[in-house]
Amino acid sequence: MSEIPAPIRQVTVLEDRAQVRRVATVALAAGSQRLRVLDVSPAIADRTVVARLDTGRVDEVRVVRTWRIGTEEQPVDAAALAKERESLGLEVDRRRARVDRLQKKRDAYDQGADLLVDGVQRELPFSASWNTAWGEDLTAFQRSARELDEQISAGRLELRDAELRLAAAGMREAAAARPDHLLATALEIDVTADAAGEAQLTVDYLVPCALWRPIHRASLQGSVLTFDVEGAVWQRTGEDWTDVEILFSTARPTQRSEPPVLHDDLLAVRRKVDRKIVAEVREQAIATTGEGMAAAATVNAAPSGAAAGELPGVDDGGETRVLPGAGRVTIPSDGRMRRIPILSFTTAADVDRLARPERSAQVHRRSRQPNASKSPILAGPVELVVDGVFSGRTSVGFIAPGERFPLGFGGDPHLRAERRTDEHRETGKILGKQTIDRKVELYLSNLDDRPARFALEERVPVSEIEAVTIEIQRKETVPPAVADEQGIVRWDISLPALGTQKVTLVYRIVAGSDVSGL
Repeated sequence: MSEIPAPIRQVTVLEDRAQVRRVATVALAAGSQRLRVLDVSPAIADRTVVARLDTGRVDEVRVVRTWRIGTEEQPVDAAALAKERESLGLEVDRRRARVDRLQKKRDAYDQGADLLVDGVQRELPFSASWNTAWGEDLTAFQRSARELDEQISAGRLELRDAELRLAAAGMREAAAARPDHLLATALEIDVTADAAGEAQLTVDYLVPCALWRPIHRASLQGSVLTFDVEGAVWQRTGEDWTDVEILFSTARPTQRSEPPVLHDDLLAVRRKVDRKIVAEVREQAIATTGEGMAAAATVNAAPSGAAAGELPGVDDGGETRVLPGAGRVTIPSDGRMRRIPILSFTTAADVDRLARPERSAQVHRRSRQPNASKSPILAGPVELVVDGVFSGRTSVGFIAPGERFPLGFGGDPHLRAERRTDEHRETGKILGKQTIDRKVELYLSNLDDRPARFALEERVPVSEIEAVTIEIQRKETVPPAVADEQGIVRWDISLPALGTQKVTLVYRIVAGSDVSGL
């Protein structure tokens, strides 16, 4: 059996695991022989190991794991930490035993003083005079007890210090703990070569305890936006990825497709009942294409349905994609996040300001720009930077190449929008016709000494049934406005320096007497 070095050359990180490729050039003799590859991850999935030779054939591949029970069998760093923790543990035991001994001795002095006082109380009625030895003995007991109290206090402080050092060493050992500290793992590969010579051996396998998620950074400088896409990688597989080519894949090898479950749809005859329309008011997300709105709405809604602390999955738009990392990287097996650049592009952005008082009293800065790269932007968090200063975080959905998408860069501190609402209801006395008048008043203010322009958006309900009609009252709405098919009303606002403006929106909801639920 010959041991061969087979370093890791390429790693494809999936959503919840990684595919590792090792490559080695080996000198083979003619005939059958066994090769051994050391320092493999103990978490390797045995059934996924595939070995190939460019010349010759691979007969069998086995994963061999060996327990590392003793400290001397562990790697140097792990052994040093284990010895330090063991030494500190012995020191803590010694200091605790010393404090216990001193405490027992202190208790014995207290018991001796109690016996002395009890004896004096018994002998004093029969004694003609006070014996001075009694006081001297009691004073000696108290002096010795005070000395022991000082030693016990100092011993407890030393014990506490040793316990803190032991806890710190345990934390360091836990942080540095790796699967390969407990198990030494190797691959044994039986090969057959037709003739002596060099051959290239390639070994592929899957390992768990590795994952990646997309993370982005948007830097706005005037009207120019630089968008950086990075892959955040965590891995604690038990093997270091040193100077490897890294690929980010959205494939889900464990996900399977299942047909939908069919249920019987029973039809039954029932008596005719009086028709009664029940109207329900609900919030409806606007599903549309372009500007990343539909995907962004999905991303923003995902955390509410996920468990607390759960890491969302990778949204690839329905098509498996493989994104290469920029350059070769080194990722140690320590479970810490590493950010690997994937792509970057710079594009011109349309920058404006938008106010939606129903959602926030702030007027937000917004940029709209296309995805100028040839690769899609995967859904994920975005770090926002304005003029070189970090300004906050947001998120984006899946954005195809060339698609325009918006980004919000926080509120303008000089602009405010306050919203007040009023409602008046009437029901006809004869026909029962229902009329609801709703009035929305928006108070806008500019606290800056410069004029400001921004877009103001408000919304009105949209009816899906003919029995309910909704109409904007043009005479009472100031400035005049109309709603689009989604019920969004928009104004272009211009405020002078230190100026204010009031915007009024009035709309009427009319429904018949057979409608309820409004």
